[in-house]
Amino acid sequence: MNKTLIFFCISTVILALSIIVTCISPVINNITIKAPDGGNWSWSISSWRTLNCKLYEDKQNDEDVNLDDIQKYKKLKNLCKAKKAMHDLEFASLVINLVLGFVCANFSLLHFLDVGKDFEKKTGIIGFATGIIGFIITLVYVCFNGYIFNNDVAYGNDNTPYYGLIPKLYSNGAIYKNDGSTFITIYENDKSDFSEYAKYKDLGSKQYNYDSKYYKSYEYSKTTSDIIDDSKRCIDLYVPAHSSCEYVYHSPFTSFENKDLYDRWLTTLILSIVIVACNIGLLIFGFLLFKNGQDSNEPKTVEIQ
Repeated sequence: MNKTLIFFCISTVILALSIIVTCISPVINNITIKAPDGGNWSWSISSWRTLNCKLYEDKQNDEDVNLDDIQKYKKLKNLCKAKKAMHDLEFASLVINLVLGFVCANFSLLHFLDVGKDFEKKTGIIGFATGIIGFIITLVYVCFNGYIFNNDVAYGNDNTPYYGLIPKLYSNGAIYKNDGSTFITIYENDKSDFSEYAKYKDLGSKQYNYDSKYYKSYEYSKTTSDIIDDSKRCIDLYVPAHSSCEYVYHSPFTSFENKDLYDRWLTTLILSIVIVACNIGLLIFGFLLFKNGQDSNEPKTVEIQ
């Protein structure tokens, strides 16, 4: 087993994946979402750096707050802290993985080419330390990232927490469904906080992005009637007038920006998990290089013919 070659391959993978993450990450690239109606509202992931988590803590400790709101503010406070931590940790983990991955890849390439064999132990120490630091920081970042992705409401905002949020929809784009006696929502039986809004993990679904057929039929229905296509599917502008509607549809989305954010975020998360695994390999093979490598201070063995 060529430990030097494996060490080189692992550090190169870390470097390459870190470069890819830098190019696609929502945080690094400061992805911004603007109001679809041309309004002044906008959401930017860079705002997470200056979030005021103390705001939720003060509300949680208010004397007049009820028990249900205490739990809600506690959850919002934890999400706020997680978002600030994720923002800072993403920069830290990428810098460490990029810089130290580049150093390890270059040193191990020299050793593989039989150059600098006398400081192979030092390279092993660098690789071992890099693996430990990269593993810890990247793993913590991945934990915060995954927690927010799965639990946070999409486009939540400290200043206007309910403005710009996306209502949770059925897979066909409807916001209400007629169950025979009344209109129900997809989150009807979900009593958790903010269950009526889509989370970041939901944004890749087709109902939260542009669909040409649905968009055209919706726009046509607005100018001609309140029925979409030939079934009892009404648009949300005319809900009160038609209790016989099978579904009541939400206004259609006009872009793929939700899917773009979802794809960037999920890809960043997956690649970061791979980087965590590679850092484990780096520390293992860094230790092996240190254990078996030759140090410049050690006397070199000369074979006498």
